[in-house]
Amino acid sequence: MGKRKKTWITWAVMVVIAVAVVVGYFVISSKKNDDNYEAEAVQTEVSKLLEKNLDSAYPATPREVVKLYSRIMKCFYNEELGTKQMEGLTDQLRRLFDAQLLDANPRQEHLAELQEEIRSYAAHKRTVTSYQVEAANNVVEWTLDGQEFARLIAAYTEKEDTQYLKVYEEFVLRKDAEGKWKIVGWKLADEEDMQ
Repeated sequence: MGKRKKTWITWAVMVVIAVAVVVGYFVISSKKNDDNYEAEAVQTEVSKLLEKNLDSAYPATPREVVKLYSRIMKCFYNEELGTKQMEGLTDQLRRLFDAQLLDANPRQEHLAELQEEIRSYAAHKRTVTSYQVEAANNVVEWTLDGQEFARLIAAYTEKEDTQYLKVYEEFVLRKDAEGKWKIVGWKLADEEDMQ
């Protein structure tokens, strides 16, 4: 009876160890899958923006242009980007700019200034948590010297350490010869301007 009891105890211990190994494996692989899923979610937004064909799918309205601009900027300030991703997103961003703005901001200078601003955000633990672009019925459009312009406001919620703040930017866009709305420039605005 003693030998049989030892055999049962040995089997019971082996079963418990096997169950522990199987459960441990599933816990670890589940954690890795969660990490991979989060990395894919981040990668997906950056990838979507990099793969966006602005020749065939350019935003149709001033509001959509500013929304795309804001999506790109959110990636700049919130994600760790490799050199190729940084350059690719910068090129996509510049495709939203008016020729006059591009002339005033050569690519290499623009890229260097953007990288410095991103480093500054990171040093202050500052991120862009969300953005809101003014409603389409609030977009102001006008014609000057035969050219069509539009003005609208975007609000960015930023987090710095544990504090949240809102930053408002007023964008001016101009329709180019191909009928595409391009960003001419932007400046800081007030909350009242959006309302």
